[in-house]
Amino acid sequence: MRIVVTADLHYRPAERRRYLELVQHIAAQHPDCLVVAGDVGHPLRLFRRGLELFSDLACPKLFVAGNHDLYRGEYDSRALWERVLPPTTRDAGFIWLEDQAVRIGDVGICGTLAWYDYSTRASHLGLAAEAYPQLKQLVNHDADYIDWPWSDRAMARCLQRSFTRRLTALAAEPTVARILVVTHMPIFDAMIPTYPQSEVWSLLRAYMGNLALGEAVRACSKVTHVVSGHLHRGGVWRIAGGAGEIECRVVGTIDNFPGCVTLTL
Repeated sequence: MRIVVTADLHYRPAERRRYLELVQHIAAQHPDCLVVAGDVGHPLRLFRRGLELFSDLACPKLFVAGNHDLYRGEYDSRALWERVLPPTTRDAGFIWLEDQAVRIGDVGICGTLAWYDYSTRASHLGLAAEAYPQLKQLVNHDADYIDWPWSDRAMARCLQRSFTRRLTALAAEPTVARILVVTHMPIFDAMIPTYPQSEVWSLLRAYMGNLALGEAVRACSKVTHVVSGHLHRGGVWRIAGGAGEIECRVVGTIDNFPGCVTLTL
């Protein structure tokens, strides 16, 4: 089984030729499944055009949203999350992974945005989690463009509960031999870079991942692979899991352009 994961397209019409080359590269691998792990485009018209790039790809196509997909514009962030993005995703031929898991053969795929909960904050700063809602506006545009009514940690808890239910149900299926988890934001500390020499990057680290969700994934014995986006910096890590190592990857960029990760399971 060949699964291709891409992320962080940030669709720009001026670069359409390069996006089509990425799609051709993916299609040439004859994937059994494509997963797009968030940050397709903003505003909504570019989100649609980003997903439409893959319209001719003849395999199941799955999607989890990224923070940039939820930036207010024609709609506010809550409307995008609850009413606009799910049907728009389905109209483009994708499965919205935030409300269902998918099984392809003996492989289960479970995904979520994995909103940050400040658990990845840089320890050397010595700041409590309660400081980060106010600090966000200094370093992160989410503070300017995400206008839903929920706090970061409340959203993180809500998504984790829903994701954990889907993951538990998927793992309980006897026909599922292994599970791939796809998230927009990374869920293990090792995946997130540390820059102690930079105060800005050290502050930004708090808004890069969700370690509580990672612990839920680590506890599931059938999870063998995790792929995330968000960081634009690729890498591969081996994380101890419930029944052996979990191979973890971040989808990186090449020459400031999105790439992809190909898994053969």
